[in-house]
Amino acid sequence: MSMSGLNRHPWLKWEQVEKFLGQKLPFAEKGQTFLDNMMLAEGYVQDVLKKAMPGLEATLSTAAIQNEVFETHEHVIIKVKIPKDEDARNLQVFVKSTHIKLTGFANGKKSRIIKLSTLVLPRTASVRYKQRLLEIKLRKRGLKELYHEAYIRY
Repeated sequence: MSMSGLNRHPWLKWEQVEKFLGQKLPFAEKGQTFLDNMMLAEGYVQDVLKKAMPGLEATLSTAAIQNEVFETHEHVIIKVKIPKDEDARNLQVFVKSTHIKLTGFANGKKSRIIKLSTLVLPRTASVRYKQRLLEIKLRKRGLKELYHEAYIRY
């Protein structure tokens, strides 16, 4: 964006944004821009949210279950870090073609739903638990859906 674009939109002045937020934006540290360091952006956003909503921190700490979803050519793999206070033997994993539902958490915590980025075959699920890490491996459903013959009764 050119400087003339900034002049047309006076609300794009960073000084006004900083004044509204009540603090300086973390720009230009060692030549980096704000978008170059996303960890800085994440920390900054969390800090602003904590200041705006003081009760949010307690809510975030109770939802301490972290997950990571990634894909290979044929599979979707989900890794879920289970907190120390949870008994993994009480957990249950339910799989649909679009998402996974984890239940059985201690202290009546709500079930956790993990949305998947692609369609999977639920019956191919294999789940392993080792060192507080629950790993769910699912086969992707192909883009070409095969026909299934429906027999005619006479």
